[in-house]
Amino acid sequence: MVGDAERFWDELSRTYQAAGSPVLARLVALGERRRPPLRSSDATISDWLSRKTVPGRQSSEFFLFMVGCLEARAVQRARKAGGSWTKRERSWWEQLLQQARVGRAQAPEDVGPTGPVQLPTPDDLFVGREEPLRTLLAWLEPGTQQAEAPGGLGLGAQDGSTTVIRTLASAAAMEVTGMGGVGKTALVVEAARLAAAHGWYPGGVLFADLRGHSPSHDAAPDETLDAFLRTLRPREEPLPVLADKLRRWQQLLDELAAQQRPLLIILDNVRQAGRITQLLPVLPHRALLTSRHTHPAIRHRLALAPFPPVEAELFVSLRLREPGDTPVTTPDGVTLSVPDEQVRRIAELCGQLPLALGIVVALLRTEPDRSLRERVDELARNLLDGMEDEDETDVEGRPLTVRACFSFCYEHLPASRARVFRLLASAPGQDVSTTSAAVLLGAPADEARLALRGLARMHLLERSWRGSHELSEAEREHWSMHDLIRVYAEERGRAHAWEDGREDAVGRLLHHYRDAARSAAAIPRGRGMEETLLVLRAHRRKMVWLEAERVNVVEAAISAPASAWRVDLALALEEFFSKRRYYAEWARLAASAIDACQRGHGDRRKEFRALGDLSEALTGLGRFDEALAALDDADEAAALLDDRARALVAQQRGVVLTEADRPEDAMRSHETSAAFFQQAGDPAGLAAARRLIGDTLARCGQYEDAEAAFQASLAYYRMAGDVPGEVEALGSLGNAQSLLGHHQEAIESLDIANEYAVHTQNITCNIIGLHDLGLALHRAGQPQAALTKLRNAEQLARMFEHHQDYLGAVLVCRGLVLKELGRLRAAHTALTEAVEVIREVGDAQRLAFAERALRRLRRSLQRRRIKLWIRR
Repeated sequence: MVGDAERFWDELSRTYQAAGSPVLARLVALGERRRPPLRSSDATISDWLSRKTVPGRQSSEFFLFMVGCLEARAVQRARKAGGSWTKRERSWWEQLLQQARVGRAQAPEDVGPTGPVQLPTPDDLFVGREEPLRTLLAWLEPGTQQAEAPGGLGLGAQDGSTTVIRTLASAAAMEVTGMGGVGKTALVVEAARLAAAHGWYPGGVLFADLRGHSPSHDAAPDETLDAFLRTLRPREEPLPVLADKLRRWQQLLDELAAQQRPLLIILDNVRQAGRITQLLPVLPHRALLTSRHTHPAIRHRLALAPFPPVEAELFVSLRLREPGDTPVTTPDGVTLSVPDEQVRRIAELCGQLPLALGIVVALLRTEPDRSLRERVDELARNLLDGMEDEDETDVEGRPLTVRACFSFCYEHLPASRARVFRLLASAPGQDVSTTSAAVLLGAPADEARLALRGLARMHLLERSWRGSHELSEAEREHWSMHDLIRVYAEERGRAHAWEDGREDAVGRLLHHYRDAARSAAAIPRGRGMEETLLVLRAHRRKMVWLEAERVNVVEAAISAPASAWRVDLALALEEFFSKRRYYAEWARLAASAIDACQRGHGDRRKEFRALGDLSEALTGLGRFDEALAALDDADEAAALLDDRARALVAQQRGVVLTEADRPEDAMRSHETSAAFFQQAGDPAGLAAARRLIGDTLARCGQYEDAEAAFQASLAYYRMAGDVPGEVEALGSLGNAQSLLGHHQEAIESLDIANEYAVHTQNITCNIIGLHDLGLALHRAGQPQAALTKLRNAEQLARMFEHHQDYLGAVLVCRGLVLKELGRLRAAHTALTEAVEVIREVGDAQRLAFAERALRRLRRSLQRRRIKLWIRR
């Protein structure tokens, strides 16, 4: 059953780690050199290692060849380290693979998580912690909590009692506390892995590192919410305002609870529980938190201390294999041999702290030609020399042996590897990819990977994977440091900054981020629609990279010294952050650009643009007063520039006031903007002002006045020769005419808009235009023609994932047209899919409309069935 698959994955992972975690592309290449060649891909192998799939029958030969290579490499590495590795025969792997396949095939549908499981890569061998692990699993097991949320009450429920909501949330949360390096994360990840394997959380398991003790800023709640929402609903349009994100999060939790699919979330490195209270679910969902501090608001708590002596010695014994000494038997029956006396000394010298033990043991294994006693004696001398008082502790009660352990291991690093260790601490952001690390180090990617994996084997780095398989392995492979190690590496790095070329290295990395981000943010265009589609598909990979690295890019820009390139990067990314609605990060980036300009690293016009960006981002966040205050500063800057700049400020002010539901004030601002554009002799700007006036009038239901404004806008766009502007004006005009019942004029306007959209290769405008044209034809009583346009819009929207948000609207319109034609079953199919797509997108208003239309259609189908039954 499920256990057979888990055993298969455990054995494969252990063998892969023992073989030194070779590059997946190398394993693929080895298979291709065989005669006849055995073919696979690094993505397929990655799925095996990440526990997503079990090798199928077609992959059997490649898999068995691969594990044979891994076994041979593991034996070779163990001999060099002075240990041993028991090689399993081909028949053993064949049997294990067959059992795993049977287990996966026979597993019932309700066993194992059906939702996403996002956990860090577990340690190759989890040791000890039997009692804490038993406690966590007992608490995680469904049905162990008595206080269920009444009526499915979520955190967003309006019952008038915030205290009740927080009490319910605290009942569903457990906090694991303890000093840094005590192994909180490893324990929680192991418990979550076992809970997922038992199928306790079919809704999924989500993990977020809040970086509460990181040298860089800790993760904001909206960052974590963004990540969770994107995981659960990957096609959903990002929500701009934190309150909207919270409502969507609570809605998803309620949906999962109603489906009896509880979700487990893990919030790692929490510093202030008050910041994440709104993220906590209520039962039947659960949350696990790790923190160095105790938070009274959390009802359930598990305090984790360093290993007991027995477990610390077992930890050392299982990782330090030495021939010819007292045998030690692991839980899975493997016999090892390590001298008891030296094991005890190592455990005591490291204060039984897992972080220190892992690092020290990894170092001791690198010198198998020396006796273990000799190496432990050296360790004892170094640790004692590094402490003034053997019993002294730091502010968290942690033995100072931890810092001394870092020093001991650092001093044993080769010079080249020590430089890598120091420079990695200078990389901004939460982690760094292999590609970016190579840029930082000024070395080829393969050479950088060897150094990074060497530090990981010393437990000085942690490896994780992030990003789509569309990216290369070097771009998906990321490396991070425990915050205690990073602080130590940063101290060493500053002391050796000149000889390491630290400033140049950081400069290389920052320029790499800037150039790659600029390239991804700039949308290319082809010379025809077909070429444009090909160009956009090729460009998608760059967008995937920017999506995966955006946190590091923003951190790089903000943490770097104020400079002109910081300003350029912020301005280059404005379109990306606006379209993806990453308003919080955009606001931080714009604020940093303004600061750089005020320090003399940008001209007045760039500062003006950055203030406009800040206002847009704050508007997206619903912080309208702050957005207007930013525009006041922009107005002061514009007064020293020209009338066009003042017009842009007035225009943006009108947009903010419209979003703030102040239409009269918005109209005055747009009229002011039009007057400034008129003075500046800017017909394109005047056209945009008139179009925005029309939009504001249409929102108020004044369609005749809006039509006149759109006509004026169209005339000015044509005067300026602005074809993309014409497309927008024609689309707005056509919609207004259609709502007024001027069907023929509406169809003509929207037809021209679509012709222009095709000519300019603007796919978004083309999809919207085809949808609007189909809707206008439907209103004009031409359903067959409407269906043709809507099919074209649907085909175009399905071509690109980032146009899925338009697909729902197209399907709703198509369903309504099919219903009018009497094709009720086809209409039911279209509306059903529309509801599914819109639910993922998260457009509540459109979802309500689609669900209402689907309910009415189902009633019509029911009436039809009843009539047919009566006739029979």
